[in-house]
Amino acid sequence: MHYREEVVLNQNTEYELLVAQIHQGMLQFDGVENISVEHDVTITGKSGATHQIDVYWEFKLAGVIYRTCVECKNYNSAIKKSQVASFAETLRDIGNANGIIATTSSYQKGAKLLAQANNIRLVLVNNLLRTIHYKIQPIGTNFDNVAFNFNKESIKAALERNGLEKYEAVYTYSGEHPLKDCDGNNLQTINSIINSHTLSEGHNLVECSHLHLDIDDIGLVQLDSIEVDVSYQQRMPIEGLVEAPHTAKAVIEDIVDNNCHYLHINGEVSNEISNA
Repeated sequence: MHYREEVVLNQNTEYELLVAQIHQGMLQFDGVENISVEHDVTITGKSGATHQIDVYWEFKLAGVIYRTCVECKNYNSAIKKSQVASFAETLRDIGNANGIIATTSSYQKGAKLLAQANNIRLVLVNNLLRTIHYKIQPIGTNFDNVAFNFNKESIKAALERNGLEKYEAVYTYSGEHPLKDCDGNNLQTINSIINSHTLSEGHNLVECSHLHLDIDDIGLVQLDSIEVDVSYQQRMPIEGLVEAPHTAKAVIEDIVDNNCHYLHINGEVSNEISNA
């Protein structure tokens, strides 16, 4: 019997790796070569305490080591002042360290002010949608047995107006047949008045006493209501995939400098959303 072990990264680790990748690309975009951005590094501070750093890189210049430490916060809520203060203490203990905080959300006002006072850069790093898979389940609506209920007084007036004792006729109307106001102006259609109401499956009564039907030979007759039987039927599902028109898969936004850089699917970083 054989077993296959799968390593599943949690969302926080995936976010840290994304932040590392986008900063590696930014270094290359700025023309800095031979600096490796590392993930999940443990550093011993001047106090002897150890600090876990999510994303880290360093370089040596004139005998001095310059470090950059990135704290990743894959949060739904805004970063607080206390979290910036804790990171600032870590940076002081490490020494010669530039600090960056990356989050998916936002920063509280106090956090921004404290970060600025401690020269900590604040950025937003988020994935961009590359594809959208959609599935639509259309529902067909059928209207059957449509019947008009006329106002009795209006019928009586129409017969008297035309010198008739009774009137019988059979008409077939399309759904786009106009329904009028009392002056004969088109207001709605049969379809529009029915569709303007929330109907349940089965028999429905649509009140429409403000509308009139213009009937051949006798003219305008006021409606009281329209009766209609409603049935619903599922149609064939519609499914598809929409791909993004750009090559970027993630974005980093500097909330102070108000600029953006984009990580593309080929691993490169640029200040344009598409590098094609």
